[in-house]
Amino acid sequence: MARFRQIEIPERNSRLAALYQEIVESGLGTDHPINWFTSQGERPDILEATWQLTKGLLFSGQLPPTVKQMIVVKVSMQNRCHYCRVLHTTALEAMGVPAEVIDNLTTDVNLEKLTPPQRAIVRFGVKTAQDPRSVTDDDFETLRGHGFDDGEIMEVAMVAAFSNFINSWADVSGVEVDAGP
Repeated sequence: MARFRQIEIPERNSRLAALYQEIVESGLGTDHPINWFTSQGERPDILEATWQLTKGLLFSGQLPPTVKQMIVVKVSMQNRCHYCRVLHTTALEAMGVPAEVIDNLTTDVNLEKLTPPQRAIVRFGVKTAQDPRSVTDDDFETLRGHGFDDGEIMEVAMVAAFSNFINSWADVSGVEVDAGP
């Protein structure tokens, strides 16, 4: 059950209306902001900050959006965040990732259906999210061995940390899984 009032229609709040319009126009595939965003509608200042972070980490950068979504799904599984697992699994489906790969993310510890570079990235992301102090220079070298540069490795670490952030908000806010299209 949602713990914060979800503002779906930003009556007389031009700042919130503009944010919602930008979120919808970003290409998330819906004609309205998802519940994760509407649950922050009471505070447009906070929503604006989280939207900027979301755009910067999930929609921009050097890594493919599918790989970023894979990290979020796997971290969300680890954190037992039902909302984020469902939302980001749906995003992977919309991006055309095969069902067997998505299923592999949620059921196979070894990630056998991922390519070796994807597997290395997702494992690094999970380790970063789970226990950042356990990440070693060897973990960095593994990613470099797959051809990733420091900017891309930084992006993996940021997406992993962001995954913990979005999981925490989804769980504490009690946001419910969005209805289908």
